[in-house]
Amino acid sequence: MSFTLARFVLLHSRVCSEAATTTKNNGGLISTLNKRKFTSTAIPRAQNKTSEELLVVVGGGAAGVYGAIRAKTLAPNLNVVVIEKGKPLSKVKISGGGRCNVTNGHCVDNKMLAENYPRGHKELRGAFFNVHGPVDTMSWFSEHGVRLKIEDDGRVFPVSNSSSTIIDCLMSESTRLGVSLQTGKAVITASPTAGGKFLLGIEKRTFSSPEYVEADYLLIASGNSKQGYSLASQLGHSIVDPVPSLFTFKIEDPRLADLSGITFPKVKATLKIENARRNIPQLTQVGPVLVTHWGFSGPAILRLSAWGACVLSRTLIVDFTPDVHIEDLKSILTQHKNRFAKQKLSNSYPSEFGLVKRFWIYILGRQVLFLFQA
Repeated sequence: MSFTLARFVLLHSRVCSEAATTTKNNGGLISTLNKRKFTSTAIPRAQNKTSEELLVVVGGGAAGVYGAIRAKTLAPNLNVVVIEKGKPLSKVKISGGGRCNVTNGHCVDNKMLAENYPRGHKELRGAFFNVHGPVDTMSWFSEHGVRLKIEDDGRVFPVSNSSSTIIDCLMSESTRLGVSLQTGKAVITASPTAGGKFLLGIEKRTFSSPEYVEADYLLIASGNSKQGYSLASQLGHSIVDPVPSLFTFKIEDPRLADLSGITFPKVKATLKIENARRNIPQLTQVGPVLVTHWGFSGPAILRLSAWGACVLSRTLIVDFTPDVHIEDLKSILTQHKNRFAKQKLSNSYPSEFGLVKRFWIYILGRQVLFLFQA
């Protein structure tokens, strides 16, 4: 999850959501954060918005609540209403294994950050440059009492290691500013009015007749929900066919279920594409991998799913010892065989690779099956 404008679809030129952000362990970054100050200059005459003007935010996730807070901060007189079908910030609670991965602390250069988005990076450059990026996000949380830390892989978490810290901060600030969070509702229709506003059809969870509201501004922050695509289409936007992203891999190997729960700290995973027209470096990822009862998960797999979303269903190549050259690996196995020649293979587990014994037995099972099939 990232508190940037990555999922914001802003549908009125007069509304724009700026952000800021949190503390870090990096001295240079902290120095940069302390120099960042945020004003209302991003929204012309923001302070002059009247109490009759209304901004409706579709979606009560991280982007929606964060955008609502920034809009209300920059335009205190603006009425801001967040419409959410479920519970606000529910995905924030479970993100990052319950710790809440706030943003990326290594990609502080906005252009570099945009390049790390597999799709839509060109469109995001303007948002990151002209509005805000990870440094701004971290500064905002720092100013609101949330201490953050940057882990080795660039992921940013609250020092508390609890997503509740982020949720409490966002909910507290939205309440303080007077942002209205309305749950159990969904915006199902949107159409422009002759006066340049938005006529919104809002349906309650009880499936009663929809109520209609006229909004001056509309912010769609519905994430991957079909609702957001539908509303954007109704307002005349063309939609690029979405593809899945950040998902785990289902592997057709029933024996993997016996390894469920095993984590490999460093694995190199590569998507093999036959007759590829161009080389895509991102189709090789190095990082932690978790074995699940259906296949693989973990940061390396999730990144691979994002970059390979359009070409998946191909062959996945996994190197469980990426730091060991193939010839060195053969040499170690040969020495191990000579040293423990009288032991059963299943008991002569080579600990040099840092792999668990259960995985060694799994590899032996695959090799036996391969020999029988040959």
